[in-house]
Amino acid sequence: MNPQIVELREILGEELSIYQKLFQYAGDKRKLLLEKFSTDLQTIVTQEEILVQRLIELEPRRRECVCAIAGTPDANLDTAVEKIPEADSKSDIWMIGSQLRDVVNDIKTVNEENQRLIEQALELTQYSVKLITRAPADVTYGPAGKKPGQRVGPAIIDRKA
Repeated sequence: MNPQIVELREILGEELSIYQKLFQYAGDKRKLLLEKFSTDLQTIVTQEEILVQRLIELEPRRRECVCAIAGTPDANLDTAVEKIPEADSKSDIWMIGSQLRDVVNDIKTVNEENQRLIEQALELTQYSVKLITRAPADVTYGPAGKKPGQRVGPAIIDRKA
């Protein structure tokens, strides 16, 4: 069997495993975003960064294998699969490629939902800060000796913050 085919199968298998883990992390993040923000979220983001770095390392090797199998420098996985003569290897690599596409699409969908949840949380936070830092409205009657609109006590939060 062609060594590039074996290496490509191994690389695709590792990439699939990484993407499946990233999909799991995306789901975990969604759950944390829906429930509460916590330090668990930072842990997940750190783990994702490690996995993405590994994908960055695998990418050039995968491209080299695909190009070597397909015989052209601008080949994609589908082109390489067509050039593989052994049916079992062809089927394995096609299946892993299909699973990779599916999990990447799933990650994209969950990450878009997570982004919307983060935006909603940010809007809620901004709204809450505006409510807390809003200057009190003028009152008609004030405590003895104070003019309407004159601050009675110190502000709770500095509006400049």
